[in-house]
Amino acid sequence: MRAKGAAMDKFEEIGKRLEEEMTRLRKYLEEEVAPATEKRTAQVLREASEKLSEAARKLEARVVARGSQASTDAKS
Repeated sequence: MRAKGAAMDKFEEIGKRLEEEMTRLRKYLEEEVAPATEKRTAQVLREASEKLSEAARKLEARVVARGSQASTDAKS
């Protein structure tokens, strides 16, 4: 009977230790990982936004160039 009690004590100790480690991990993720990830995500989104704006400008320029070309061809 003594062995069962000792085993239960060990399981409780392991459970408490796991709980403490999970709390520590959660705190680390919330305080260290999440802010850095959010900062990098914001940076990536800004870069993507700039590239999309550049692509839109190029497309608009092509449309204008085609319109000018079509006008020139129609006059000829």
